[in-house]
Amino acid sequence: MPLLRRSLGIGGLLLALVVIDAIGAAIVFGLLGLQLVGYLVAAVGVLVTVVAFRDGTSNRIRLAAVGLLLLLLLFIPQLLLIVAQPPNAPIIDGALLNDVAADRLLSGHDPYVGDFLNTQMRTFYISDVPVNFGLAKFVYMPGMALLDVPLRMFHSDRANFSWLFLPALVALAMAAWSLGRSAAGKLAAVAVVTLNPLFELDYYYLLNDLFFLAPALAGIGMVRRGRPLVAGALFGLSLGMKQQAVLFLPLLALYCFQRLERRDLYRLSGAAALVAGAIVLPFLAWDPGAFLAGTTGFFYGSGVDSYPIRGLGLQGILLDLGVIGNRWDSFPSAQIQLPLLAIALVLAFRDLRQTWSWTRFWAWLGLESLIVFAFGRVLSPNYLDLVVTFFLLAFVSALVGETPDEARVGDVHPALGPGRPVEAVTDDNPAHLPAV
Repeated sequence: MPLLRRSLGIGGLLLALVVIDAIGAAIVFGLLGLQLVGYLVAAVGVLVTVVAFRDGTSNRIRLAAVGLLLLLLLFIPQLLLIVAQPPNAPIIDGALLNDVAADRLLSGHDPYVGDFLNTQMRTFYISDVPVNFGLAKFVYMPGMALLDVPLRMFHSDRANFSWLFLPALVALAMAAWSLGRSAAGKLAAVAVVTLNPLFELDYYYLLNDLFFLAPALAGIGMVRRGRPLVAGALFGLSLGMKQQAVLFLPLLALYCFQRLERRDLYRLSGAAALVAGAIVLPFLAWDPGAFLAGTTGFFYGSGVDSYPIRGLGLQGILLDLGVIGNRWDSFPSAQIQLPLLAIALVLAFRDLRQTWSWTRFWAWLGLESLIVFAFGRVLSPNYLDLVVTFFLLAFVSALVGETPDEARVGDVHPALGPGRPVEAVTDDNPAHLPAV
């Protein structure tokens, strides 16, 4: 790893990511009839990265460069895509589901009751599935629909869920920034979370994982800063946004029980329960059967009203081999996931209890997520992106990790390059913890 730090560093890693992102952004500008602008944006993005991450560049300049990259490669292209949408444009069903669910809430109806066959959804968003399974029921946690309600109060097709991706990008970048305990750690976290080319694809396609990921990552940042009440509220918000937030809970629980005082543990868990309960419990009480059918049964059931088997996981392989007859056949997801997950968590707990590090935390979280998704009914691209993101956070955590008892003000941080001092080791930035 020391050799990799010297040869790669954050600048080299970021440049590799930006080059691919720049190509993606240029393609988007080209689709909008702005090819020359796309080429210019791509060139500027690469040039900014090269210049900003030369040896001796200040952290402020590097921070400004990362902000500019997010603006050029993600925010502006997404803004143009949204503005260019004609009225009633066919967009991804997940975004339309949230719009219709929010409309139902405004009219006093439970979004989890009934299907969406008679809505304005006009297109499939998965080309290899002949039935648009997104019309069966509302499958997200209620926080997604609640977030969309203010926009839908305008009663306009133009005021749709896609606009929320712009502030969500800013929130995700800030959350990733909060993970770092040094300048290198902050920049590395933002790079692999928001400038990851897989995330760029998810973002342009309006896949909504960033809505739960932002508060979850920010919650980890607040835990590390000794703010358990805020952290708990953020975790509760994340749980109220999407089911995948539960992936964070086992390993975070271990950290909290090991590292927090009892009072702070109560504050964190209480805030999380209060916020998550305020979001979820009204809908669970409204119609328990409909709520559970949408948020749980859809992913573990079978038939045309359930998630069709697809992707590169075990289920997709068995489908391709003909072991599973069709996409809507039953598949024992839970029976495979739970034993493997139990084994992984036991090993993770033993490892982390002996030597806690955030590098190990992210690596074990990546493995946990891979088990859940690879042995569920689907391993979709956005699920794979989550797994890759967690492993990348583990990688950059090790890449910028400070040497115990040696990282002090004025020391050269190998990931930042010559001449860049690391941050002071304080109670908020203990030397025994890695930087991300």
